[in-house]
Amino acid sequence: MFVIQRVLEVEGKLTLLDQNRVITPNPWFRLFATANTVGLGDTTGLYHGTQQINQGQMDRWNIVTSLNYLPHRQEVGIICSRMGIAENDTQARAKIEQMVALAALTRAGFMAGDLSTVMSPRSVIAWAENDQIFKDTAFAFRLTFLNKCDEAERAMVAEYYQRCFNSSPLPARTA
Repeated sequence: MFVIQRVLEVEGKLTLLDQNRVITPNPWFRLFATANTVGLGDTTGLYHGTQQINQGQMDRWNIVTSLNYLPHRQEVGIICSRMGIAENDTQARAKIEQMVALAALTRAGFMAGDLSTVMSPRSVIAWAENDQIFKDTAFAFRLTFLNKCDEAERAMVAEYYQRCFNSSPLPARTA
């Protein structure tokens, strides 16, 4: 991060020592970054490998904001668009609605401290893609998300699936 400190200054320039050049940024130049831990590092183990950012580095970021997950309808729209699902394909859109509803339940469970794994929009997209491949929503769910969950939490996640799809994501047991 120290390499970009000068660029973050008000009239920051970047010095390329190996080329003996100084680069002056365009007046419209902007730099954006993300930080799941807001520079505080990670004590939970969720973002293993993240380091705390020193105060001098944090002070160079003039605007810091927080983003939550998109509203349900927007997330559904993005996933449908990504999957090439037409507006009039009500059956496919309904399934995506259910998938996003399940993702919202995992997020609520995570925030309540009941789950250690959360379903991101990226996870929902992967699930939808796997559903198209396998033509089996429950199987795709197990491969995409359920198998990533802590074994002790899988029953709760399976219950979330049951609530949204009115069936179990687990294969039927044979006697």
